Order: sequence, then structure tokens, then C-alpha cells
Amino acid sequence: MPNKNLIDSLTQMPNREGWLKASELALANHESKKALLFIDLDRFKWVNDSLGHDAGDELLTIVSDSIKRLLNTENSEQNDADIVGRMGGDEFVVLLQTTGFVAEPEHIANQIVQTLSQPIKLKNAEVEIGASIGLSQYPQDGQSLSELLKFADIAMYRAKNSGRNQVAFYQPEMIRQIQYRRSIQTELRKALKEELLELNYQPIYNCQSHEVVAIEAMLCVEKSQKLNALEQAEIFSIADESQVAVQLSEWMLEQALNFLNFQANSDVQVAMMVPVRPTHFHQKQFVDWLSERIESLEFPPQNLVLSLNENCLNAQRFPVEKQLKLLSKLGVEIAVQNFGSGNLSPLRLHDWAIDWLFLSALFVTEITNKRSMESIAMALIQMGQTLNKKVVAYGVRSAEQQAFLLSQYCNLMQGPYLNEPMAATDMELLLLNGVVDNNESRTFLEEYDEY
Repeated sequence: MPNKNLIDSLTQMPNREGWLKASELALANHESKKALLFIDLDRFKWVNDSLGHDAGDELLTIVSDSIKRLLNTENSEQNDADIVGRMGGDEFVVLLQTTGFVAEPEHIANQIVQTLSQPIKLKNAEVEIGASIGLSQYPQDGQSLSELLKFADIAMYRAKNSGRNQVAFYQPEMIRQIQYRRSIQTELRKALKEELLELNYQPIYNCQSHEVVAIEAMLCVEKSQKLNALEQAEIFSIADESQVAVQLSEWMLEQALNFLNFQANSDVQVAMMVPVRPTHFHQKQFVDWLSERIESLEFPPQNLVLSLNENCLNAQRFPVEKQLKLLSKLGVEIAVQNFGSGNLSPLRLHDWAIDWLFLSALFVTEITNKRSMESIAMALIQMGQTLNKKVVAYGVRSAEQQAFLLSQYCNLMQGPYLNEPMAATDMELLLLNGVVDNNESRTFLEEYDEY
């Protein structure tokens, strides 16, 4: 009679404690090759949040039965049976003991992924979830159960971060990458504490009138040797994996607001774009936090533009549209990064409170090299203008690119051809001037009639 304390009451499979005890015993008594699968359901929380906990429990029961059907849990020699358990929440683990050849663990894991990627019928709904699975092997990856579990967990996160609904084998390089990324997060915390970070600013021009219409705040890490070796995008990506992203986002906004307030006091009116990290934007108190800072500085909120990436806008478990409406009511404008290269629905662009679209540099770079990219860029510009958005061409690097964009009535541009990011003092001088003297590009435009 199984010990009830070791059985998960919902799925009737071993719970965490029961699975650990059975698996430890299996490793101690048998020297044959084994594999550990760490299974995490991809969209379980969405089911729980949208359909309720009863639907979530029903789904977990169906999933557990599906996993057990694909395994050899009732081997005639009991000690060789596969051991499956529920670790808690939507996480399951399997110790495979009946693997007869090297490819079999991957084959079984892929069978589980394929099965769980199919629509699942509940009593009152049909859902699609999928699963991410990490796989570690005994004895080559680890000698103890704790090592195998840790490594399979790491591999599972690699599968999830690589697009979900797939299998990833543990590789030693994964540990080194995690250690490296944690060291960057530590360096960021240190840089924030020791005031080693600064903001640079890159202007956005109306290339028809040659005026600066906005500036974008950009992270400057020159004072940190370790951070200075990285691109800004990589720093943000690593920061987003920990809470340091919120600290960094708050610091950037506060620094940019102070700069914007100083310019307002100097009678210079220009929009300031500031990138906001997803974890910061998804905080319920984000709008209140921002409102307090705007009120304390007493400057026009419409001069602030929050630059959001796709992770900010495609969150399944956060009321993004409500957050955008609150920000719009506050008077703050919203810009979308990498327009055209992500999965943001045109319907959302139409319905949501979004004011600016940054045309992805991917298209800007190739518009004078590939006719297909040129056509796509034209379509995206037209879409943005039809939706009454301010379309900014990001990453302009040549007069040819500038001329093409102007021919499509995309007048707002940013990039190294116009100006590199600059320190605050240099930006102040540029704003006082207000107009870019770009005679070379104007002359080129007059002569450039290919389009």
C-alpha cells in the first residue's frame, strides 16, 4: 500500500518527496544508463487565469495520464520501471530506466512534446498548451540525482527560452553561460550602486524640416570595463532575466526625466524616448510610480515617450491594454520598438494607445540592397501612416537610405548617418541649435531619383 504522504492527491502519481525517494533508490541500486526529463507546461497559467482553477486541475490530470501512457511505468521487473512524478504546479519529472539505446530518451521526450502540443479537450473548453522538456543523462551528465535534476532544469529553461514546445539536452556550456550572465547581472548592480552608468542621447530628426523632434535615451557603460564589451541589447537581455532589470529601468527613467525637466526649464521642448524593461512595465504600480515622478518635476507629460519592446506588449497574463490606456490618460506617449520584425498584431496597433512605431533596422539596412525588403518597408511605412502613427526609420546609415525613406514620406529618422549617440552636454548644445545642417544629404536627395 503506497504511503499517501508520498502521492500527489490530484494526479495520483508520486509527489516531489515520493519521486525523489524512489529515484534516489533507483540510482543507488542500479548502474545502468538512465535519463531524467524535466517537463514544464508552456501555457498552463493562462488556462488557470482565464478558465479557473478547476479547469487547471482537470488539465493537470489529463496531462499526467498522457505522460504515464507514454512511459513504461509497470515493467515486469519493478526496479526497471520508469519513475514519473509531479514536482508541483505544472512541473513533472521522469526518471527513464528502460532506455535501450542512446536515441530513446530523446524519442520519448519528443513523443511527450508532440502529445501535449495537440488540442486538449476539457469539460467546458478546448485548450492548447505545449511543453518544454530538459533532458540530462546518467552517468555522463551527473552522478547524483540532485545534479541530474539541476541539469535537466537548466536544459528545460533553454528549451523554453528557445521558443518553447521542444526538447533540449543538457550541455556543460549551459552552466558556463548561466554563470556568465549572472556575473553581468552582478556587474550591473555594482555599476548602479557605484554610479558608473550614464545616459547618452541620440536625436531623431524630421529630415524634411531638418529639425530635432525627439531624443532617445541610451545606456552608456564606458566606465565599466566588463559591461563596455557588450552591446546595449545584450545588456538589456541579460538584465531582463533578473530583478536588476527593474532597478535599471527605474534609473534610466529617472535620469531621462531629470534631463527632460532641465531642457523644459531652458525653454527647449523636445520629446524624450526612454526604453522600459518588461518586468518594470508589468508592475501594477508602474503608472503610479511614473506619475509621482512626473508631478514632482512639473513638466509636460506629453514630452515623455516610453519605448516598449514586444515582450512588454505580448504578455499573456498582464492587462497590457489597460496599462496603455492609463499611461495615455496620464499624457505619456508610447513607442513600439522593431516594428515589422515581431509578432505584434496590426489589430492591436489599431486598437491600442500607441503613438510611435520604430521601423526595424533590419528593413532600413536592406532597403537599398534588396527589392523585397524595399517593398516590405514601403508596406510597413504605409501601414503605420494609415494607422495615424509616427513612423521612425531606425538605424539610417546612408544618404541612399535617407532618400528612399523621404520618397515614401517617412520623414522621421534616427541613425549613425544623422548622429551617433552623444553625451548630455553635447545634446544640450544640439537642442539649442535645433536644426541639423545636412547639406550633403539634401544635395544627394535632389539628385537621387531612382525611386
